[in-house]
Amino acid sequence: MIITASVAVDVKHPRAKKEYSYLVPEHLTSSINVGDLVCVPFNNVRVSGVVTQLTELNQVPKFKLKEIISKETVSLPNSLVHLSRELAKYYGTALIDFLKLMLPPKASTKNLTVYFISSVDKAISNKAFIQKQVCEFIVKNGPSTAQNISEQLEISISSVRSALTALIEKGIVKKEYRAVRRKPIVLSAEDSSKDIKLTEQQISAIETINNIFSSSKKTTLIYGVTGSGKTEVYIRAIQNVLSQGKRALVLVPEISLTPQMLSIFHQRFPGKTAVIHSRLSPGERFDEWQRIYSGSASVVIGARSAVFAPIQDLGMIIIDEEHEASYKNGEHPYYDARLVAQFRAKHENAMLLLGSATPSVESFYKAAKGEYALVKLTKRVSGRPLPKMEIIDMKAELKSGNCHIFSRKLLAGIKATLEADKQVILFLNRRGHSTFIICRDCGFVLKCRHCDISLTYHFNEKSAKCHYCGYTVKAPDLCPKCNSENIRYFGAGTEKIEQEIRRFFPDCRTLRIDSDSTSKKGSMEKMLFDFKKGAAQILIGTQAVAKGLDFPNVALVGIISADTALNMPDFRCGERTFQLITQVAGRAGRGDTPGRVYVQTYAPESFAIKAACNLNISGFYQDELKMRYKAVYPPFCHILNIRFKGRHEEEVKREAENIRAILYQKYDKEAEIYGPVPAPKSKIKENYRYNILLKSIKIQVLTEICNELQTINDNSRVDIAWDMDPQDLL
Repeated sequence: MIITASVAVDVKHPRAKKEYSYLVPEHLTSSINVGDLVCVPFNNVRVSGVVTQLTELNQVPKFKLKEIISKETVSLPNSLVHLSRELAKYYGTALIDFLKLMLPPKASTKNLTVYFISSVDKAISNKAFIQKQVCEFIVKNGPSTAQNISEQLEISISSVRSALTALIEKGIVKKEYRAVRRKPIVLSAEDSSKDIKLTEQQISAIETINNIFSSSKKTTLIYGVTGSGKTEVYIRAIQNVLSQGKRALVLVPEISLTPQMLSIFHQRFPGKTAVIHSRLSPGERFDEWQRIYSGSASVVIGARSAVFAPIQDLGMIIIDEEHEASYKNGEHPYYDARLVAQFRAKHENAMLLLGSATPSVESFYKAAKGEYALVKLTKRVSGRPLPKMEIIDMKAELKSGNCHIFSRKLLAGIKATLEADKQVILFLNRRGHSTFIICRDCGFVLKCRHCDISLTYHFNEKSAKCHYCGYTVKAPDLCPKCNSENIRYFGAGTEKIEQEIRRFFPDCRTLRIDSDSTSKKGSMEKMLFDFKKGAAQILIGTQAVAKGLDFPNVALVGIISADTALNMPDFRCGERTFQLITQVAGRAGRGDTPGRVYVQTYAPESFAIKAACNLNISGFYQDELKMRYKAVYPPFCHILNIRFKGRHEEEVKREAENIRAILYQKYDKEAEIYGPVPAPKSKIKENYRYNILLKSIKIQVLTEICNELQTINDNSRVDIAWDMDPQDLL
């Protein structure tokens, strides 16, 4: 019997990323399986690939096939190979691009040399003092490493190794290599599980979810206000899933939330939890992947990429804060983890559970139509009230003579909160010190030399940085254009907020969380842990502090500028503003002290801002759905954004127009085609950018276009990428 294998190969050229047939050598015929990672010859080089199909032949094929060279120890479950094929078709990309997301990182098992006692009958001379100490340590503590012995006995590592060598020669000690798990950081949390008393709404929600899991496994949306105890509902639902021999996956939108969630789940499911996210080292990710694949972990927690974890016997997928745009991958392949979870749950007969205090407009609409089951948690646990929210008109502040970034009411609120020994969170979704540098004499604005973006001033480094390509220059003292000294810094970022807080409250302890301050591994987790323990009185941060975090001592939240996302050229700007205000506000009043929230804005008339501050969630969604219906935007259609970029603008524009002409000729009656037009961020990293936007009520039409785009781009100097269901159009 002759066996051939279809292999999706991992090569660089987009058009070569296909499945190719290979002959399975005789020594592998009994062990080869779909999902195996293999090494194959390709164009006179060796490349890796994944077996996607096996075929038995009765006779040798007429054309000569190359043989698979070797098989690796890694193998993907059939369910993930099937999922990859579905996703490749939906997003119009190569199968291997999704298979690679499911493979473990290129790392290996970590082995340590461990020493243990083989004989206690042989005597050690009293003169061999260190040998005697080392031997006694191993007898008392069991198998140990040289490093551990050195640290515990406070003896140099070289002396310990010499002693161990002598003990081995005498037959007293033996050594062996043992695999050790590299454990991700897990911050401890207070175990309050014994004191949890479920509310009536939580009990009802858990019963409803368990009934759906036992019957239809219908996708279910939990709409629960901030502080209503959604996490506890997740835990009880997972307990039910595990009791039936199944496993669970929990997705969170931010890496900052993963350690907090992990510490809670680690206590409730000891020894059964695993974590997957991009801040783990390759070795840590490798070890966690192996634990998941082997079934050692029953509960997997992670950010977006964890949706591809090799979980077998999957019973439930939970997506916390399901409205978050961070579930969409911002680079090729442009997958949405929420859609991947839907495909996976359907294929593996698992239940998908979505949770949020501010559901996405699409999820709200599907729940209203009955496509999703709906569970509501409208009250906070322990009867705690939702925080009182107040809009502060910054235009009125300016008219009254206050030109500062803080309103007088917010400053007074901070002072009163600190005097009451409570904590404050200040939110601004913009890092750096000042958002742009301008000359007041000639109007020159300092921009990135590689992008059409103004540089952000960073006070601590006295530098101006581009947050898109990383270009950095020393902040100028004179205008580069007219040599004027009248150069000024405008706008505010988290650095400036921190600087001003220290000016107003010099004795106050502050922490700042943004991508600049948390670049070191584990730094964000430590800051959040320190703040919860009271090491700081004010936490200043970007959207990392906006959701999911539980700080019982926070009594005041100040939103410095609610307008940041409001005027972006994106149809979702109102939705995001509403969600962000509601989520940040939810950090206040989660303990015994009622919370207050001050929302500073230059657009107090905005319906999104007013709805968030008046807790008018149904009113906001009804208004937003009317707007989306009138303008024909999701959930009333599907959209596809085609992005063109290249070094020469005219060439990029010409290629975009050529593609548009091809699409118009074939799909004009089935899709609305807009563009090409320059992207809102028209130049990044020396590349000019153009967009074509397509709308259609038929997802099959856009999927067909995605797959056709793989074959019609002949200009290697212009890069074309297509983003199905984009979360931003910038």
